[in-house]
Amino acid sequence: MASMNRGIVFRLYGVPACALVLLSTVTMLLSGCGNFFSCEGKASCPVTGTTGSTSGDYVYVSNSTTADTYLNGYSPASATLAATTSSPYSLDFIPSAIAITPSNSFMFISSDSSTGSIYGYTIGTGGQLSILNSGTPLVNDNVASMDVSPDGQWLFVLDAAPAQEVEIYSINSTTGILTFSSYVALAGATNGVFTPLSVKIAPSGEFATCSLGTGGANVFSFDTTTGVPGVANQIIPDNAATGIYAAAWDANNYLYTAGTAGLQVFSVTSAGAPTLDSTYTTGAGAKSILVNSTSTDVYVGNQTDGTITGYSIGTNAALTAITGSPFTGPPTVSALATNSTGVYLIAAGYKASTGIQLFTISSTGALTLDASAGSGTTAPVVVLGATH
Repeated sequence: MASMNRGIVFRLYGVPACALVLLSTVTMLLSGCGNFFSCEGKASCPVTGTTGSTSGDYVYVSNSTTADTYLNGYSPASATLAATTSSPYSLDFIPSAIAITPSNSFMFISSDSSTGSIYGYTIGTGGQLSILNSGTPLVNDNVASMDVSPDGQWLFVLDAAPAQEVEIYSINSTTGILTFSSYVALAGATNGVFTPLSVKIAPSGEFATCSLGTGGANVFSFDTTTGVPGVANQIIPDNAATGIYAAAWDANNYLYTAGTAGLQVFSVTSAGAPTLDSTYTTGAGAKSILVNSTSTDVYVGNQTDGTITGYSIGTNAALTAITGSPFTGPPTVSALATNSTGVYLIAAGYKASTGIQLFTISSTGALTLDASAGSGTTAPVVVLGATH
């Protein structure tokens, strides 16, 4: 289990990470806490807040590999990328992951391993962020990725090395306070080197998966009532050079992974045991994946060639290439999201002027580029979060 950081959290809270990101328990052990949030009265600082909810449509982007301490907010409306109120936001830490509750009441942002903390925010009018708990971290932990369950009750946190587990915290729907619930050890952790990359929960809330690079992936069941996970089941790569870098689920509990082998589809038993059903071609460097909210299409971001591969999802998760696929995306595309209505796809990579791109999704699943914005980064690993 992850060090003493698991303490109890008496902190109001709100955003993600892992970025994705992603914790602690009910009173907050501050061992190794170190850096608290400090924005020093800058004009772009998030304001202090305690509660919040929004019906707005926002996406937040930063980069975890360039010492970038700013978070850029956009409203993907009317086929444009308009800056949210007071964007960019000065965080005074390097974000490693973002997670937003389905109600859009709370956003959780984790800092990189140099500080290893999770901070909470509310999302207000115009996408304005308000920090919780006077800027004190809600949890002290090194986070690789985070995700929130579809019912909004649970925050899943994939620990960065050296911890080899996923921690699960309950989320107080009124205050955002996090309470440690349980954890699951990653299978195969002692059998070789792996890299914690992302955690993703199924729309049903019944399963979750962790992508571990050349360590493959872990899949486990989850009880949304008790917060208790099942035992992790391994997806083992064919060889040491093969990796799984991202995963997504559809509404029928089929699992989709992106990696060296391309796009793979797995069926999963009630205990979370995966079986490979089929493999499909992607572009070079498949590192991100997205299933749309209606489970009709799946998209893979190909980092090496800067493209997005799209497939329509049929009966029993059989896939058919979308006309026009692959679509040109931003260079080194490494993160994908949809807006709250599912009308737009947002792709993030690196380029000073067009690192963030907004696409309209047609009725056939085809992508049409509408707008671009500079990602303000100099490396391909992007932290991306979108409201629901």
